[in-house]
Amino acid sequence: KTCILWNTSDGKPVHTLRGHTQWVNACTLSVDGKLALSASKDKTCILWNTCDGTTIHTLRGHTHFVTGCALSADGRLALS
Repeated sequence: KTCILWNTSDGKPVHTLRGHTQWVNACTLSVDGKLALSASKDKTCILWNTCDGTTIHTLRGHTHFVTGCALSADGRLALS
């Protein structure tokens, strides 16, 4: 139900991203690292602000759980 954004230099969590109501199946980061996208068994994807850990958008429309996701190089499109 959560994603954790980790600092790779010290191994400590930066933010815990909470918002899904079921398991998270996939997540990805934008090229610049400012956005994260997560896909869940709850049939949603959530677009996150990695600077403060807040939700930007909850993307709804799937009729079954979401198993994967991706962001375009410029971060303007999400694919699930």
